[in-house]
Amino acid sequence: MEIETKRLVLRPLREEDAQAMARAVNNFNVSRNLARVQFPYLLEDAQSFITLQRGFDPRSKICAIAFRCAPDELIGVVAYEFSSEKNNTEFGYWLRECCWQMGIMSEAAAALVAHAFTTSEITELHSACHLDNLNSSRILHRLGFEMTCEEMHFSLAQNKDVPAARLRLTREAWFEVQK
Repeated sequence: MEIETKRLVLRPLREEDAQAMARAVNNFNVSRNLARVQFPYLLEDAQSFITLQRGFDPRSKICAIAFRCAPDELIGVVAYEFSSEKNNTEFGYWLRECCWQMGIMSEAAAALVAHAFTTSEITELHSACHLDNLNSSRILHRLGFEMTCEEMHFSLAQNKDVPAARLRLTREAWFEVQK
């Protein structure tokens, strides 16, 4: 499955993405905002994730983000992952730091949320962001996510609990934002 936007292509992760993934996430400014990512983040970590995600629930969508003009060059990941233990669908993303403040993640996230709500049985998406990650918070709120609570999340990269917001977006709320 590939999704194209004005500037981007969202495509499945490939083994050859591991080098770019490791370089991008082995940046504390990136990894500090991700709950399940350690720092330093090594090539072996990226290779393990790429292998591991193939075993996720098949309804999950884990997408490499690349520019349409360079579709083989991973610049980030955007995903929704089904979780049977939580009985929900978790939405998340990351982007290489050199691509921040360009509207890329807003474009990629909007495309994947649209895909989730128009091509699947998903009725709601859940997400979280650290309270000090204002850019991520803005992206989620523009998509229509609403905060459900504040809680502490353990950050592997920071090796400590950090304050985070839990957010939720229902299909109905998303359709309202689209009007």
